[in-house]
Amino acid sequence: MEAVGDTGISGNQRNSASQGVGQKPEGEESDRAPEASIDFTPYLREPKYTLEDVILPKTTRNQVESVIAELEYQDLIYREWGMGEKHKLDKALSINFSGPPGTGKTITAEALAHALKLKILVLPYQQLESKYVGDTPKNIAKAFEFATIQKAALFFDEADSFLGKRLENVSQSTDTAVNLTRSVMIMELSSYEGIVIFATNLIRNYDPAFISRIRWKVQFDLPDEEARTQIWQAQIPSKLPLDESVDFAELAKQFDKISGRDIKNAVLKAVVAAAKEDKPKELKRVTQAHFSQAISEIIDANKAAEKQEFTITPVEGKVELPPQPPQ
Repeated sequence: MEAVGDTGISGNQRNSASQGVGQKPEGEESDRAPEASIDFTPYLREPKYTLEDVILPKTTRNQVESVIAELEYQDLIYREWGMGEKHKLDKALSINFSGPPGTGKTITAEALAHALKLKILVLPYQQLESKYVGDTPKNIAKAFEFATIQKAALFFDEADSFLGKRLENVSQSTDTAVNLTRSVMIMELSSYEGIVIFATNLIRNYDPAFISRIRWKVQFDLPDEEARTQIWQAQIPSKLPLDESVDFAELAKQFDKISGRDIKNAVLKAVVAAAKEDKPKELKRVTQAHFSQAISEIIDANKAAEKQEFTITPVEGKVELPPQPPQ
């Protein structure tokens, strides 16, 4: 019997990750694509944001700053103060950002990379997923290798697609491939010597085995009133003609349970509404009413989308079953 390590990957599985799961015996036609290497270069970039650009609730910001502090003061904490004797220093610094869409997870990942003077490799799931059985885990392994060479922070968006619960009842080759993808991710995390950041809107879908391996878990909540005020203000360019009626603190107080992305979209929507008004350009102004109307429409659209997502369409008319065999 082959030994299986902490990652849960046997020697045969490791070979499968590099050769492809479900390959047909020699002589039979293969359903796999020709061997090809993904070009990760388009997804590698210098961070576009700094911590000064990110507006977060205080609790979330403190958590992000603590992540950075562990790296900045690593020698002090683990060597001079002796914490390395009690806490084994992992090779990788793994971080998970979880929370609703539009709460700043992606720009915070870039800001964190900037603070650590690293490039960032941003990889949505669809860039790694392959229709060919066994290729997705290979692509994940290549992503870690590329990030190591480039000395980049590795950012996996939609991480629940990689870190979901293992399938217990494996019935076909695609199920095997799904489990192998998760196993390869664990294996890479155990040996990677860099920064890896995961982001998800659905942390409840994570495999508990992954959660236990992630060093820092940062929760991104919808912005509080103070943060909403700052986000409204941050979206306004100096040249924008604002009416004296505009009060961002009042907007933040009146409209809650919205994301930073909602506010950003509302500002643009309000500006468009002001620009198209039938009056001379020099008299056009963006008013409080424009902002209020814009964010109200976005809130209504969000509610409609949520309602549609969970609506069950009733079947109209009589449903006839096919003839049943006699008892």
